[in-house]
Amino acid sequence: MIEFVFRPSRTVAGKRTVSRLFSGRYAVEKGTSPVTVRLNTPDREIARKRLRDIVLEKQREQEGIIAPKAVRTAAAASLGDLVNEYETDLQGRGLDGKHVHDSITRVRRMLVQTSWTRLSDVLADTFVKWRASLACSAKTVKEYQVSACAFLNWLVRTDRLAHNPLAKVDRIDVRGKQVRASRTYTEAELARLFSVAGKYAISYQVLLYTARRWSEVYALVWGDLHLDEAKPFALFRESTTKDKDKCAVPLKAELADQLRTLRPADCTVTDRALKGHLANYDLFRKHLKRAGIAHKNALGTVLHLHSFRKTWQTLGVRYGVNQRAAQEVLGHSDANLTAKAYTDVPALGLNVEVAKVPWISAPGESTQRSAQKSEIPGHSPTLSGILAQLIPFMEKTSGEELNHALAFPDAPWRFLKLGAGAGFEPATFRL
Repeated sequence: MIEFVFRPSRTVAGKRTVSRLFSGRYAVEKGTSPVTVRLNTPDREIARKRLRDIVLEKQREQEGIIAPKAVRTAAAASLGDLVNEYETDLQGRGLDGKHVHDSITRVRRMLVQTSWTRLSDVLADTFVKWRASLACSAKTVKEYQVSACAFLNWLVRTDRLAHNPLAKVDRIDVRGKQVRASRTYTEAELARLFSVAGKYAISYQVLLYTARRWSEVYALVWGDLHLDEAKPFALFRESTTKDKDKCAVPLKAELADQLRTLRPADCTVTDRALKGHLANYDLFRKHLKRAGIAHKNALGTVLHLHSFRKTWQTLGVRYGVNQRAAQEVLGHSDANLTAKAYTDVPALGLNVEVAKVPWISAPGESTQRSAQKSEIPGHSPTLSGILAQLIPFMEKTSGEELNHALAFPDAPWRFLKLGAGAGFEPATFRL
């Protein structure tokens, strides 16, 4: 172990100058780099005592007898002051302003309602009791816990808290507990909405066909809309997107034509593209009412401005849009979010898909009846369906009658058609 005091010196203009105050140098373990500290005293004995206290404190921290000094300082500090430092750090990292505001507001509200003033007050059991008293949606309760854990984890990362006291508290399960579960627009509803919206119809079409968020569409300037390219596209900049990643979304030819018509001749690249044409929430509700579209249906699911994104994804699934391309347009880092949360399964027309599965008959059920149930209008007949029709016909018909039946010009064609539909090659199918 290294431990000694000394007066620092330096050379100025060829003259060596020695400091009046002592400094100390120490290393708690062998092989570690020595640490130099200022002791701020001209007395050697006082300097040795101060250095000895510092070394003892470091040794006790190393052995776990006491917490590190940064942890002890944070424990004595006001939680309000620590939250202020956390807010400054979030803003300094360039995070979204709304995200910072919402996160800090939740943490401060929680401190007031739980009466927490110091880090020692933050306990898992008191948090669980407070969480149980909240009269809000499951999603909001979960957001409170996420914001609280983010703050405490920040203290851990900055070496001011040994561990997060809420780390082992189970999260609220929000599946099936959404207060405002959204649905998608039908194509007929979209047509009615566009027809009554007047000059605001273009904003609804941009929201639908770019599948971007309202705030991102609001931030579009004419410089972002590349309408004169061979393949027009809208560029959503990093500073305007939620995931802070730019995204170029191709524009349908019809939408690009309407935007060219809307573009003023004297506009600049920094002018907002949809200024005066982007409906807010209150105006949107009026347009829904005018179009005869229910804001909330009998199942309690609602339509809102964000529903255009879900509608685009649902239409994309229905009409075969590539899943990876849809994820890129929506700006999702998680494919499961695109496939689950942003796909309205009831709107996909599952009846046709379910009907593709053949009917399996129960014991004792007639073969002909079950085969008839498995036949789907508009689909190719199955082998079981062909046999169900052919075997009873052959059993009830003598050889002479069978030859007579096959003598009709359309009979071989009818059986050949059934065989082809079941997957038989014409050359191998024999009557």
